Amino acid sequence: MELGKPGEGLPSWELKLVKWGLIPLVRIFFTWGIGHRLFQCEVKRIGKLIRSVPVNEQQKQVIIDKTFAIEDHTRQFSVNMVAEHLTITGRAVMGIIATISQEKPFERPVTIEGVKPFENKAEQIREFEAFAAEYAVFFKALSKRYSKTTVRHPWFIPFNNFDWAAFMFMHTFIHRRQIEAIIRKLEENR
Repeated sequence: MELGKPGEGLPSWELKLVKWGLIPLVRIFFTWGIGHRLFQCEVKRIGKLIRSVPVNEQQKQVIIDKTFAIEDHTRQFSVNMVAEHLTITGRAVMGIIATISQEKPFERPVTIEGVKPFENKAEQIREFEAFAAEYAVFFKALSKRYSKTTVRHPWFIPFNNFDWAAFMFMHTFIHRRQIEAIIRKLEENR
């Protein structure tokens, strides 16, 4: 089966739903605290999910059915690859938030291709949880809550630091659902 290329994007209806539906709702109903607490809940759920997978299957790549907000290329990951992607993306977002919270322009390009997993190594969940702990310390120390400076998400709209912080939850939630789909496929293949 030929899957899409990294960064190729989502179907137009999904992009529109996220851009014109989910993002505005998050801006209305989320606070800094709510977004961060939800992110932490997702981190715990992901840890439990990945640890429920036999160690010899955590690096096994399977192709899952189309899942909302998961681009076609990403449908062939292992659970460890998803954890690696979340770690890479999380650290990148942390850098964006740190920079624009100081009202400085973020000079590096922000691309989907730049946050794809490349190692698929064992015990990736530990690195993801270590990142999440670092992010919690970083998040609590952040004093500026709504920057004027923005950085455009490659698929959506320009985000300020609040939007990027809320994105951390939304992105983690979406990929937790991907992990669940991978686990279901692994179970089917046993």
